[in-house]
Amino acid sequence: MMTSNGNSNRILRRVLAATALVAVGFICTARAADRDPRDSAPPDAIPEAVKKAIAFDKIGKKADKPYRIAYLTECVTNTYCEARMKGLQEAADKYGFTFKVFDANFNPQAQVKHVQNAVQENFDGYLFAPTADAPGCKMWKDFLVPTNKPVVSLDLTMCGDVTYTPGLAGTVTMQSQPYFDFHVENAFKEACKGRDVCKGVSLSGFAGSDLFARWEKAIDNGLKKYPNVKMVSRREAKFDPRIAQQITQDALQVHKDLAFVVSHYDDMTLGAVAAIKAAGLVPGKDVLIYTDAVGKLGKKLIEDGTFNESTIVLPYDEAYYAAVALIMALAGQPVNGYINEADLPRITEGPDTLIVTKENVAKFTPNW
Repeated sequence: MMTSNGNSNRILRRVLAATALVAVGFICTARAADRDPRDSAPPDAIPEAVKKAIAFDKIGKKADKPYRIAYLTECVTNTYCEARMKGLQEAADKYGFTFKVFDANFNPQAQVKHVQNAVQENFDGYLFAPTADAPGCKMWKDFLVPTNKPVVSLDLTMCGDVTYTPGLAGTVTMQSQPYFDFHVENAFKEACKGRDVCKGVSLSGFAGSDLFARWEKAIDNGLKKYPNVKMVSRREAKFDPRIAQQITQDALQVHKDLAFVVSHYDDMTLGAVAAIKAAGLVPGKDVLIYTDAVGKLGKKLIEDGTFNESTIVLPYDEAYYAAVALIMALAGQPVNGYINEADLPRITEGPDTLIVTKENVAKFTPNW
């Protein structure tokens, strides 16, 4: 397991990453995402787009005019999306813009209508969190590009790109296919050491979304790499702890030797914790838990050993820096590049890795 002290492992991963190409349905040129996405870049290799955004934000000058921005988002109602709203609001307060929310609720068809409506309202710029890669790409090309207004994408990449899509004013994310691959493969490796057969449960988000598709592909990739792993349940849990509890409970009733749960989100994972406890077992000990988020509650559950490990996401910073990138474009200083959240100060000045365990959790300070 990689901790903040695992420098040798980290160096090895970066050496390997430098010689490899990341494939997400196609071959791409080597870029920042080719390294292990759990690690921030070395200080001397932070990409220019990230440096520019951080430097611009340190000055923090209010915009010359009160810009109107459309926030075309896939969600607003779970804790992740609520944290993103808070980050966006902080940026709005700092830079003096207003924004209108268009919530697709993870539905690509609904998002098409929202994009069309937003274009009719003639906003100064657009923050676009696509529900899915291909539909999002088409919406951007068909409706947003013709406005000649700057567009910054966040949360998911699109148009088949691993990182930045050329033509955007910027992309702010880290939840690429490699991110999920490493999260899942690390869970399989750590939970199943020394086991001939290792049974697990997978908890994922909404079927039909790209987050779900990337998660499922990560499970498939992990199973190919670790043939001793047997997923006894891999069902859509919709980021809902109640559904996650039922899924885990069903699995435990049939498989008393369940070894681990790997989950897409800490809040959803709480349902698995409840099911494990109800079965008279100790989460984090009898059934290992590998999850994803590390908000304030997630940090506490890592500290007390309930979660064995969690991979960081930064919803607050994601929306905040996406807004910064959009204001930069409106000010005539677009980054026109990829802002990997693993390279933002909350990571580089903290654990310097996205993998958080009991060993390095004290180095991370969540803001949501």
